[in-house]
Amino acid sequence: MTQRLLLGLLVLASVVCAQHSVDPRNTYHRVICVVPMIGDGTARDPRRPQYAPAPGSASPDGIIGFTQVPTDDGKAAIVEFIARTRAALLPILSNTSITSYEKGAHSVPAIETALRSLKKDFSLVQFEVVMP
Repeated sequence: MTQRLLLGLLVLASVVCAQHSVDPRNTYHRVICVVPMIGDGTARDPRRPQYAPAPGSASPDGIIGFTQVPTDDGKAAIVEFIARTRAALLPILSNTSITSYEKGAHSVPAIETALRSLKKDFSLVQFEVVMP
């Protein structure tokens, strides 16, 4: 009886330990896009990518994080925006004047190939944001 109980506990422990956690770079809803830079460069209106919240104005229902790299010409930025809900990203996704890629819906090679025309040697591996 105790051998069966011990065997059962070992099997249960192996099943529980076998579950993989989600890579933090793939949590939440994410979109990678090319947006123009906005802001006049003052403390009240810092230079930042379009749709990026100004410091101190982030909302838990909106964009909760982002990372950016300027394009080679400096007029725009390649940005990864992160939100808890896809609805928070709809203004970006519905804007037909900007190029956007939903993470998970587009392949990494396709995204990198498209964005390398704007930023030489662009790599998503060096670009991603880890959110807690």
